[in-house]
Amino acid sequence: MQFHSSKVLKSLFCVASFMFITGCDKPRDFKSISYKSAQERMQETNQVLIPLPDKTASSSVVLPFTDKYLEKRHEVYNLVEEQALNNCQLDELNYLKIQERYPERYIMWPASVNVLDNAVSMDLNHDDINNWLQVFKAKLEEAQKSNIYLSRLELSRLKRYVSEQPVGGELLDYLMMYKPRNGIGLYQLPNGKEWYQSKLNFYYTKPVSPNSLLTQVQQRLASKPISVKAALNSTELNYALEVIKAHCDTLKPGLNWVDDYINLPATVFDCQLNLAEVDKLIVLALMEVDLGVHYQGWSFKQAKVTLQSRLELTDEQAYKLIEGIALYPASILTFLPKL
Repeated sequence: MQFHSSKVLKSLFCVASFMFITGCDKPRDFKSISYKSAQERMQETNQVLIPLPDKTASSSVVLPFTDKYLEKRHEVYNLVEEQALNNCQLDELNYLKIQERYPERYIMWPASVNVLDNAVSMDLNHDDINNWLQVFKAKLEEAQKSNIYLSRLELSRLKRYVSEQPVGGELLDYLMMYKPRNGIGLYQLPNGKEWYQSKLNFYYTKPVSPNSLLTQVQQRLASKPISVKAALNSTELNYALEVIKAHCDTLKPGLNWVDDYINLPATVFDCQLNLAEVDKLIVLALMEVDLGVHYQGWSFKQAKVTLQSRLELTDEQAYKLIEGIALYPASILTFLPKL
């Protein structure tokens, strides 16, 4: 079926994302804020996801993806003075607004982050932590009614996080009995393909269908060696972010905690990305698997076989790379215009 991404963008933009949010109007006491102020407020709001450096938790700390958190985040997005933004900043803001309508309110614990460890380390109130864990469990149960399930990669990480702390025994019991979905990509979630398309539109910077992008990637891979030994010393699950930090001198500020408050497409656009041939092959191979997992419906096994056919990887290396692809959809595609 042909996927019309431009129609998706048109239909997704400015759609209310939560039952408690009505419309896209500015609040009555609206007073715009600068992009820098918005970033500071997002860092404050997201401090349990990415702890603030050299600071203890503020009195206004909120645990992620609760109703209060979602309201605060939505408010920031709508207070940003859009007329003062450049095109890259506006693209990012529009992208983040689109993301509001997807299943974060059900999957309150991003598996890429050990939220529980962060909360305990920040010495948050134990009752607040326990209440959040209970709400998270209730949301997982509610999500199943909408056919939203954790992947086995997400489930594995969450079980490890909870087992390492003295709190959360009831949640751990629940997770031990939890049945994940059989795939690892977004395609299996309700509106998952549309969700993935919105991410591609942002990171690739153009509304191009996944099938077209996959063709581009595989054509470029065809001119590369069949298999090379990759020297991987990756410490980041977000491989795109690691490459950018290693190869780009100027990091453009962003509002998205997922990318460490770096606007990836804006940074890559101005970056002299001089990757070695083996690094280009790694990035292209990850793009192929990303598109395969999140849009084509590849299983973990198929992703692993494909990746190891392109790169000489140990099983452990392949697992970590695929895990990163599953947890950070589409971000690796930000490099395609430069390769």
